[in-house]
Amino acid sequence: MQKAYQIMIGALFALLGGLLMLDVLLTTIILRLGGFEMNPVMAWIVQNPCLHLGVKCAFAGFIIYVAGRAEEMKEYSGAIILMAVCAFFMVVFVHNLAIFMGIFFS
Repeated sequence: MQKAYQIMIGALFALLGGLLMLDVLLTTIILRLGGFEMNPVMAWIVQNPCLHLGVKCAFAGFIIYVAGRAEEMKEYSGAIILMAVCAFFMVVFVHNLAIFMGIFFS
């Protein structure tokens, strides 16, 4: 694996971790300010920030595992998986930030 590619994979891992932590943080703040969880599957999980963080860590571990296995089968496929998941959670972050700004500044 090329050095630049390894750096990019590391950066994507870090970005995913940061986005997941921001999701937990902003969701917790929004709930404490009177907001609600829109995902019915996660509704009971987000009530406990430690459980929420644990679920996000497990999810991150799963994605890292899947990306690593995919990379073994097809070069660059792991990076594509990580980019797709990071893109999704970037949308989640922007949505949570917009909700937070609306609650906090209204």
